[in-house]
Amino acid sequence: MSGAIKNATEKFKQKVKNAVLKIALQTPLNSYRFHFILVVITLWNIYRNRAKIKNLARYKKATNNSQLNIIFIFNCFMAESYSRIFPQLLAENPGRYMKYICIEGKDYVRQLMDEDTGVILISGHFGPMFRSLLFKEAFGKEVSSYAHMAYKKKISNASVKLYRINSSFPYYAVGEEKQFEEGLLRREWINFLNDVPVKKRDSNNQTLFGKNIYLSELPFKMAIKYNIPILFVGMTRNKRQYTVSILPIDEFNTPKEGLEKYIALLAEFLCKNPYASMYIAENHF
Repeated sequence: MSGAIKNATEKFKQKVKNAVLKIALQTPLNSYRFHFILVVITLWNIYRNRAKIKNLARYKKATNNSQLNIIFIFNCFMAESYSRIFPQLLAENPGRYMKYICIEGKDYVRQLMDEDTGVILISGHFGPMFRSLLFKEAFGKEVSSYAHMAYKKKISNASVKLYRINSSFPYYAVGEEKQFEEGLLRREWINFLNDVPVKKRDSNNQTLFGKNIYLSELPFKMAIKYNIPILFVGMTRNKRQYTVSILPIDEFNTPKEGLEKYIALLAEFLCKNPYASMYIAENHF
C-alpha cells in the first residue's frame, strides 16, 4: 500500500471513530441506539479479528464454560467493544460517566496514599484501559504505567481528548526497568499489566485453567527488594456498570510465590468475568 493510500485510509478510519464517538456521547448508555452502535462495532471487530476465534474457543473449553461457542465468542467481542469506547466517553465527560463505575477496596488505596509509598497496581489487559484516568478522577492520584513501546501508538489512536490525558501520565517502556525502579523509589504508583507472555523459565512457570503460562516476576522482585506494596485491580461489567475491585497481594517471600498469588486472583477474576479473556485467550491459548 502506497503512503498516500495508507494516509487516506487512516484519516478515513479516524473520521469514522470521531463520528461514532460523537454519536455515543449524545446517546444514553441504556438506550437501544447505544446498544445498536455496540453491536455494529462488535460485528466489525469480529470480522477484522476472526483469527482470534479459535483461541477463544480453546479458552472457553479450558474454563469449562457451558455456553455455545458462538454466544461466548460474541459476548467476548461485545465486552471488548464496550471497553474500547467507554474510556473515551469518560475522558470527554467524567462527571457524567463516573457514576457508571463502582470501586471496591477504596480503603486499601487511601491507606497507602496516607503512607506515602510507591505502589504497583497489577492487572491485565481486561476491561477499559483507563486505570490512570480512573485513579486521577476517583482519588486525585497521578499514576504512571510500565508498558510496551507500542503503547504510544495505541494511545495515539484514541480520541484527541483521551490521547491528551493519557499522554500526560508518565510511562516506562519495557527495557526501562531501571527507570521503573527509580519511579517506585520516588513513591510513584505504577500500572503493570502482567498478562503478557515472557521468556519461559522454571521460576515463572504457572498454570491457568490447566494451561502453562509464563508471566513476569519483575513486580514481585521489586516489591520484595524495596518493600513496595502491590494492589490487584480487576474490572467486571454488569450491563452498563463497571465494578473495579482493588485487593492487596501480600505475604509472599519469593517472586514465584507472589506470582502464584497473582495467578490465583487472576483465575478467580476470570471465572467471575469470563468475557474478559480476549488478550489472555489470544496470547496463552
